[in-house]
Amino acid sequence: MTKGARTRTSILQAAVEMACLNGLVGLNLQPLADRVGMTKSGLYAHFGSKEALQLATLESASERFLETVVAPSKSAPPGLPRLEALYERWLGWPGNAQLPGQCPFFAAADEFDDAQGPVRDRLERTFREFQQVGEQLIASAIRHGHLPSGTDAVQWFHELMALRQAHHWAAGFMRDPNALERSRAGFDRLVGRTRSI
Repeated sequence: MTKGARTRTSILQAAVEMACLNGLVGLNLQPLADRVGMTKSGLYAHFGSKEALQLATLESASERFLETVVAPSKSAPPGLPRLEALYERWLGWPGNAQLPGQCPFFAAADEFDDAQGPVRDRLERTFREFQQVGEQLIASAIRHGHLPSGTDAVQWFHELMALRQAHHWAAGFMRDPNALERSRAGFDRLVGRTRSI
Protein backbone atom coordinates (compact mmCIF):
# COMPACT_ATOMS: atom_id res chain seq x y z
CA MET A 1 0.00 0.00 0.00
CA THR A 2 1.38 3.40 -0.96
CA LYS A 3 1.82 6.22 1.52
CA GLY A 4 -1.09 8.08 -0.11
CA ALA A 5 -3.33 5.04 0.20
CA ARG A 6 -2.35 4.58 3.86
CA THR A 7 -3.12 8.24 4.55
CA ARG A 8 -6.50 7.96 2.84
CA THR A 9 -7.31 4.84 4.88
CA SER A 10 -6.43 6.66 8.11
CA ILE A 11 -8.56 9.64 7.12
CA LEU A 12 -11.55 7.46 6.31
CA GLN A 13 -11.20 5.51 9.56
CA ALA A 14 -11.42 8.78 11.46
CA ALA A 15 -14.23 10.02 9.20
CA VAL A 16 -16.36 6.93 9.85
CA GLU A 17 -15.81 7.34 13.59
CA MET A 18 -16.87 10.98 13.38
CA ALA A 19 -19.94 10.04 11.32
CA CYS A 20 -20.98 7.56 14.03
CA LEU A 21 -20.85 10.39 16.56
CA ASN A 22 -21.91 13.45 14.56
CA GLY A 23 -23.58 12.18 11.38
CA LEU A 24 -22.47 12.89 7.82
CA VAL A 25 -23.64 16.50 7.91
CA GLY A 26 -21.40 17.07 10.93
CA LEU A 27 -18.42 15.69 9.05
CA ASN A 28 -16.37 18.81 8.33
CA LEU A 29 -12.91 19.09 6.82
CA GLN A 30 -11.22 21.18 9.52
CA PRO A 31 -12.16 19.04 12.56
CA LEU A 32 -11.26 15.91 10.61
CA ALA A 33 -7.94 17.43 9.55
CA ASP A 34 -7.20 18.27 13.18
CA ARG A 35 -8.05 14.74 14.25
CA VAL A 36 -5.69 13.09 11.77
CA GLY A 37 -2.95 15.68 12.16
CA MET A 38 -3.20 17.24 8.71
CA THR A 39 -3.87 20.65 7.31
CA LYS A 40 -7.29 21.34 5.85
CA SER A 41 -5.68 21.89 2.44
CA GLY A 42 -3.87 18.55 2.72
CA LEU A 43 -7.14 16.81 3.49
CA TYR A 44 -8.86 18.68 0.66
CA ALA A 45 -6.23 17.34 -1.73
CA HIS A 46 -7.46 13.81 -0.99
CA PHE A 47 -11.18 14.48 -1.50
CA GLY A 48 -11.73 17.88 -3.09
CA SER A 49 -15.06 18.62 -1.43
CA LYS A 50 -17.19 17.83 1.59
CA GLU A 51 -19.56 15.85 -0.63
CA ALA A 52 -16.69 13.70 -1.93
CA LEU A 53 -15.60 13.09 1.66
CA GLN A 54 -19.15 12.11 2.65
CA LEU A 55 -19.37 9.68 -0.26
CA ALA A 56 -16.01 8.12 0.56
CA THR A 57 -17.03 7.84 4.22
CA LEU A 58 -20.25 6.06 3.24
CA GLU A 59 -18.28 3.64 1.07
CA SER A 60 -15.84 2.93 3.90
CA ALA A 61 -18.65 2.48 6.46
CA SER A 62 -20.47 0.14 4.05
CA GLU A 63 -17.34 -2.01 3.70
CA ARG A 64 -17.01 -2.19 7.49
CA PHE A 65 -20.68 -3.12 7.80
CA LEU A 66 -20.32 -5.95 5.28
CA GLU A 67 -17.20 -7.24 7.04
CA THR A 68 -18.71 -6.99 10.53
CA VAL A 69 -22.38 -7.85 10.01
CA VAL A 70 -23.15 -9.56 6.71
CA ALA A 71 -20.14 -11.76 5.96
CA PRO A 72 -19.81 -13.41 9.43
CA SER A 73 -23.52 -14.25 9.55
CA LYS A 74 -23.04 -16.53 6.53
CA SER A 75 -21.26 -19.04 8.77
CA ALA A 76 -24.54 -19.76 10.62
CA PRO A 77 -26.76 -22.61 9.35
CA PRO A 78 -29.17 -21.57 6.58
CA GLY A 79 -32.70 -20.43 7.29
CA LEU A 80 -33.72 -18.78 10.54
CA PRO A 81 -30.35 -19.30 12.32
CA ARG A 82 -28.59 -17.27 9.62
CA LEU A 83 -31.27 -14.57 9.72
CA GLU A 84 -31.00 -14.38 13.50
CA ALA A 85 -27.20 -14.22 13.30
CA LEU A 86 -27.49 -11.29 10.90
CA TYR A 87 -29.90 -9.49 13.22
CA GLU A 88 -27.73 -10.11 16.27
CA ARG A 89 -24.66 -8.73 14.51
CA TRP A 90 -26.72 -5.82 13.24
CA LEU A 91 -27.72 -4.98 16.82
CA GLY A 92 -24.04 -4.95 17.77
CA TRP A 93 -23.05 -2.66 14.93
CA PRO A 94 -21.06 -0.40 15.05
CA GLY A 95 -19.63 -1.38 18.45
CA ASN A 96 -18.48 -4.77 17.15
CA ALA A 97 -16.49 -2.91 14.50
CA GLN A 98 -14.74 -0.92 17.27
CA LEU A 99 -16.57 2.23 16.22
CA PRO A 100 -17.98 4.74 18.72
CA GLY A 101 -21.53 6.00 18.86
CA GLN A 102 -24.47 4.72 16.86
CA CYS A 103 -25.21 3.50 13.33
CA PRO A 104 -24.02 6.13 10.84
CA PHE A 105 -26.53 4.94 8.24
CA PHE A 106 -29.59 5.61 10.42
CA ALA A 107 -28.16 8.97 11.43
CA ALA A 108 -27.53 9.87 7.79
CA ALA A 109 -31.02 8.71 6.75
CA ASP A 110 -32.49 11.33 9.10
CA GLU A 111 -30.13 13.97 7.72
CA PHE A 112 -30.70 13.24 4.04
CA ASP A 113 -34.29 11.96 3.88
CA ASP A 114 -35.56 15.13 2.17
CA ALA A 115 -32.35 15.87 0.27
CA GLN A 116 -31.35 15.24 -3.33
CA GLY A 117 -27.97 14.34 -4.76
CA PRO A 118 -25.18 11.75 -4.78
CA VAL A 119 -24.88 11.29 -1.01
CA ARG A 120 -28.57 10.48 -0.59
CA ASP A 121 -28.45 8.24 -3.67
CA ARG A 122 -25.49 6.27 -2.27
CA LEU A 123 -27.12 5.96 1.13
CA GLU A 124 -30.36 4.72 -0.41
CA ARG A 125 -28.40 2.14 -2.42
CA THR A 126 -26.75 0.95 0.80
CA PHE A 127 -30.14 0.39 2.43
CA ARG A 128 -31.61 -1.27 -0.67
CA GLU A 129 -28.67 -3.66 -0.99
CA PHE A 130 -29.03 -4.65 2.66
CA GLN A 131 -32.79 -5.01 2.25
CA GLN A 132 -32.13 -7.46 -0.57
CA VAL A 133 -29.83 -9.49 1.68
CA GLY A 134 -32.42 -9.50 4.45
CA GLU A 135 -35.28 -10.52 2.19
CA GLN A 136 -33.18 -13.36 0.74
CA LEU A 137 -32.50 -14.68 4.24
CA ILE A 138 -36.19 -14.40 5.15
CA ALA A 139 -37.10 -16.32 1.97
CA SER A 140 -34.55 -18.99 2.96
CA ALA A 141 -36.14 -19.27 6.42
CA ILE A 142 -39.52 -19.76 4.73
CA ARG A 143 -38.10 -22.47 2.42
CA HIS A 144 -36.55 -24.27 5.40
CA GLY A 145 -39.89 -24.25 7.22
CA HIS A 146 -38.66 -21.92 9.96
CA LEU A 147 -41.25 -19.27 9.05
CA PRO A 148 -44.81 -19.92 7.80
CA SER A 149 -45.13 -20.55 4.08
CA GLY A 150 -47.39 -17.54 3.57
CA THR A 151 -44.92 -15.09 5.12
CA ASP A 152 -44.47 -11.87 3.13
CA ALA A 153 -40.68 -11.40 3.07
CA VAL A 154 -40.91 -7.72 2.17
CA GLN A 155 -43.29 -6.99 5.06
CA TRP A 156 -41.22 -9.13 7.43
CA PHE A 157 -38.09 -7.15 6.59
CA HIS A 158 -40.02 -3.89 6.99
CA GLU A 159 -40.87 -4.90 10.56
CA LEU A 160 -37.31 -6.07 11.19
CA MET A 161 -36.03 -2.67 10.05
CA ALA A 162 -38.50 -1.01 12.43
CA LEU A 163 -37.10 -3.10 15.28
CA ARG A 164 -33.53 -2.13 14.46
CA GLN A 165 -34.40 1.53 14.17
CA ALA A 166 -36.19 1.33 17.53
CA HIS A 167 -32.99 -0.16 18.95
CA HIS A 168 -31.01 2.77 17.52
CA TRP A 169 -33.37 5.16 19.33
CA ALA A 170 -33.55 3.20 22.61
CA ALA A 171 -29.84 2.42 22.94
CA GLY A 172 -28.56 5.73 21.63
CA PHE A 173 -30.95 8.53 22.43
CA MET A 174 -32.85 7.03 25.37
CA ARG A 175 -29.84 5.13 26.77
CA ASP A 176 -32.17 2.35 27.85
CA PRO A 177 -30.14 -0.34 29.65
CA ASN A 178 -32.69 -2.92 28.48
CA ALA A 179 -32.55 -1.89 24.81
CA LEU A 180 -30.68 -4.99 23.66
CA GLU A 181 -33.02 -7.41 25.42
CA ARG A 182 -36.07 -5.53 24.16
CA SER A 183 -34.74 -5.70 20.61
CA ARG A 184 -34.10 -9.42 20.93
CA ALA A 185 -37.59 -9.92 22.37
CA GLY A 186 -39.02 -8.01 19.41
CA PHE A 187 -37.26 -10.36 17.01
CA ASP A 188 -38.62 -13.39 18.89
CA ARG A 189 -42.15 -12.02 18.70
CA LEU A 190 -41.71 -11.45 14.98
CA VAL A 191 -40.60 -15.06 14.62
CA GLY A 192 -43.45 -16.26 16.82
CA ARG A 193 -41.42 -17.13 19.89
CA THR A 194 -41.78 -15.71 23.38
CA ARG A 195 -38.93 -14.20 25.35
CA SER A 196 -39.20 -12.49 28.72
CA ILE A 197 -37.26 -9.27 29.20
